[in-house]
Amino acid sequence: MSEEQWTELAAITGAASLGLGIILMFLMVTFFFRKTEEVERRIATPGKQLDSIRIIWGNGPIGRWMRISHVYIFFLFRNLPRIGPRIEARMGDENEPLPLSLKMWVILPFSVYAVLMVLFFFTGWYLGAYD
Repeated sequence: MSEEQWTELAAITGAASLGLGIILMFLMVTFFFRKTEEVERRIATPGKQLDSIRIIWGNGPIGRWMRISHVYIFFLFRNLPRIGPRIEARMGDENEPLPLSLKMWVILPFSVYAVLMVLFFFTGWYLGAYD
């Protein structure tokens, strides 16, 4: 492929990843949020960080996004060796095991969103947008 074709492919990929990322963010904040609330309700024990984040950020669009990202971070960081159990103890508890399908309502969309945003910024770097 020529350089011109690579540039065109990068531009299309960047635009598509941004568009899909925005749509996915909208879906997470609106339609998928009921599942996130259920997960949050089950892992946010009183007095822990996830419980206070729910109170502080509320239920507006930005608050919902912050709550989604904190629940995702809970699932992501608690599996780290050595510091994972401390993070889990500070953020919340999974007293009763959550079904995998319920966890995937938080983990899968946010992971896809994160990959799309990395792809968007990478294509911007390739196109020289940061020069």
